[in-house]
Amino acid sequence: MPNLTTGLFDNTPVAGVRPSSTLSVNISNDDTVTVDVQIQGFFQSGTTKVLYVQEQFTLNAGSVAQRTYFAQFDAFEFQFEVSSDAVEVTAWGKDSAGNLTTAHRVVAQEVDSF
Repeated sequence: MPNLTTGLFDNTPVAGVRPSSTLSVNISNDDTVTVDVQIQGFFQSGTTKVLYVQEQFTLNAGSVAQRTYFAQFDAFEFQFEVSSDAVEVTAWGKDSAGNLTTAHRVVAQEVDSF
């Protein structure tokens, strides 16, 4: 079962505004069977990672799931546990106006295993 992570995103405010207020996640099941997906989101508090998102669901073959999560923290990370190597995950930070934040983007080829 592949375990993937965005890595820790620094989201410290600049001039009082955080680069990203939400994180949009796109999960694509390119397999021929239904897969299991678990998403965990963490924010950093001092030196501790605190779990604040935990979601588990199934994704039919050939389908896509889109999720949006609150991300107004100084630092945050998302981890994905999927039951197939044919699942691709991308994640994009968005500012308060809904614009993509390129500093907080991870395309499928950049999601790291852990």
